[in-house]
Amino acid sequence: MAQVYLAVDLGGTRIRAARCRAEGTIEARTEVFTQADQGVEAVIARIESAVRSMWPTTSDTTAAIGLVAPGPIDPWTGVILTAPNLPGMVNLPLRDRLGDIFNVPVFIGNDANLAGLAEWRFGAARGYTDMVYLTVSTGIGGGVVSNGRLLLGSRGLAAELGHITIDRTDGVCNCGNVGCLEWLASGTAIVRQIVERLRDGEPSRIADLVHGDLDALNVEVVAQAALQGDAVATAVLNKSLRALGLGVTSLLHMFNPSIVVIGGGVSNLGARLFDSVRATVKQHVMDPRYICPIVPAHLSGDVGLLGALALALDPPPQRQA
Repeated sequence: MAQVYLAVDLGGTRIRAARCRAEGTIEARTEVFTQADQGVEAVIARIESAVRSMWPTTSDTTAAIGLVAPGPIDPWTGVILTAPNLPGMVNLPLRDRLGDIFNVPVFIGNDANLAGLAEWRFGAARGYTDMVYLTVSTGIGGGVVSNGRLLLGSRGLAAELGHITIDRTDGVCNCGNVGCLEWLASGTAIVRQIVERLRDGEPSRIADLVHGDLDALNVEVVAQAALQGDAVATAVLNKSLRALGLGVTSLLHMFNPSIVVIGGGVSNLGARLFDSVRATVKQHVMDPRYICPIVPAHLSGDVGLLGALALALDPPPQRQA
């Protein structure tokens, strides 16, 4: 009789579930739409259905369930404090709700933190003791592993890496702060800056690439325009990637990691992003001994599920909600 672990990635659009082995093998998976507009109970029912479809039908036993979700979460009680794009999930004791349903241990954590844990345990940072992980996508999130442990902070809210201040003279981030890394370097930030400059009348071929539909603009189009020598695309990418490099420099000074892993859709810029970040770090780091490998993430679309697995394998001590 062998043990399996069930992993759940709860997002605003989809619920993904998988049956996993401890070494990181995903042997079965499923996916359903979250349909969060139908309410919390409907979402919990869909989580239950997805998990049951992954339950082992052989002599294997389910050792634990790990679940990742967006937003602030108490990792010791499994309470979702609030969840973006999941209306009604406020102070929701989801760990206990699912534990009562399945009668196995359930552990819940923040998706960005646990993506970092996944990259540390199964991905690009495997074998390192100290890691900083950044996901650069619609927003910017992250996770920190220090001396082989995921950094949680006093209330489980640590590692909001996208909200370190880079430029106090810039705009107001969605978090309410000014000049955050997320405001300057996320995929949303890149597109926003392009649109602002086009609407100010700066000459660019970007509008032609999207046939005049600025709603279709994304980072890939911006990168394409920059490769073609477009001045607006080049200027915005240079500004945003420099901001990302300055953010990474600050994180090196804060955490002194042995590796930095960068994932998320914007990391698909590849060498343009990584060369820029490394050059900025080299220019601004206070001492070259802070410099460490800065590498792409390895786990791609499975990072949420593997983060949930990593949590189930090595959860923080649990307490009553």
